[in-house]
This record gives sequence, C-alpha cells and structure tokens, in this order.
Amino acid sequence: MNWTVIWLDGPLNQLARFVAAVWGTPASAAITQAMARVDLALESDAANAGESRSGHGRIVVETPLTIEFEVHDESRTAVITRARYTPARDDR
Repeated sequence: MNWTVIWLDGPLNQLARFVAAVWGTPASAAITQAMARVDLALESDAANAGESRSGHGRIVVETPLTIEFEVHDESRTAVITRARYTPARDDR
C-alpha cells in the first residue's frame, strides 16, 4: 500500500445517500464492497487505476460505483472528487 487515498466529504455524502436509500438490500452491501475494492486499487497504484482524464484526473468503474479522482504523484495521494451510484440495469 504505497498511496494515500482521501475521500472528500462530498463523495462520501453522496455514497451515504445511496446506501441509505437501499439499506438492508444486496445493493447496500454491493456499494460497501465496491468502495473497499476502490480503496485497495488506489492504495496499491492510483496512478494506473482506471482510465486517465485531463490534468490529474482519472476515473474508475467498480460496479455499482463510478469514482472520479485526482492523482498527485509527488505526494502519492489520490483524492476522490466524485462518486456516482451506477448499478447494472438489472439492479436498478
């Protein structure tokens, strides 16, 4: 684990709303598990996780989430800037 992952309040609040809406269903567990997988991927190698975007931006899809983040190589930090609940069509 070489990278520090910082979840900004906005994305965490977004995910909290998603989880609250589906609490007690398999979807809430799927969100929690996807967050853990994102953390692990970014902690391991944020600079190569997901797909690149402009500037420091990157995006990773870990169903049922889409996570946008910035990579700061000099400090080996990934900052989560946006989180979206994007379940497969069957899960909606």
